[in-house]
Amino acid sequence: MRDLWIMVDAAVRFVAAMAVAALPRCYWRSLDAFVPVSRAALPSAIATILVAFAVAIPAFWQFTEANANQAVELMLRATGWRRSPPGAEAPPEAVALGTWFAGFASPLQFALLTPLGLFCTYLLATGYFRAVSAYVDDARGDPVVTAVDAFARRMWSSARARRAVRERERLEGPEVPDRLVPGRAAGCPDADLVVVASRRKAGWERGTFVITSEKWYRLGTPVDRQMPGGLRTLYPLTEITDHEVLRRGVPYELPPLSGSPSIVPR
Repeated sequence: MRDLWIMVDAAVRFVAAMAVAALPRCYWRSLDAFVPVSRAALPSAIATILVAFAVAIPAFWQFTEANANQAVELMLRATGWRRSPPGAEAPPEAVALGTWFAGFASPLQFALLTPLGLFCTYLLATGYFRAVSAYVDDARGDPVVTAVDAFARRMWSSARARRAVRERERLEGPEVPDRLVPGRAAGCPDADLVVVASRRKAGWERGTFVITSEKWYRLGTPVDRQMPGGLRTLYPLTEITDHEVLRRGVPYELPPLSGSPSIVPR
């Protein structure tokens, strides 16, 4: 009995893995501990192709039968064996063209001009793509689902970034000009000068060279500090006195040195 339960559990897990394999590959690693998603990628792709054929074949015969009936109806009207309903008369040329088109129930017409045919074509295309990817050891999820997921992730990340910017600007308060204070006055004794900014500066990262018209400075680790006017970013600057290779540099003109003896909250 225990062996039967193990077999049933393994079968259920594998079927679940086949369904999960249609998801973007970025989710597989977190699910592999529960279901063998990676091993189920190729069977999942083949199953998708089989489902497409299972749905398409009977649907295509129904589509063909409906088109044949319509062709017979139009032919009877064209030959005069059956009268058209009042107000629905059509020129003989139009009836003949409609008869030919209705009788031309090709697989291509079904695949591209009907909703169910388009769905089956999509399943065939994605199943083939996934099967080839798994065969060459580059298994992937459904490409359309992956694309939609990537778009949703980008939109979510962008919205979250905008919310973070708005929240930080709320904490920073109105934008004001930069201040320049001595390092000790800002609580940074290892720095020669400190630029106090009401907004973060793009590209101002640790190790960046700040190039002024008179001197060059090396930027230390930026620090956020809450002050009476709002949240401020402190950029510690150390003068470069020896020759160093310029890696990253930003041009900047220092504001006048502030006369405030200290900006460290007491």
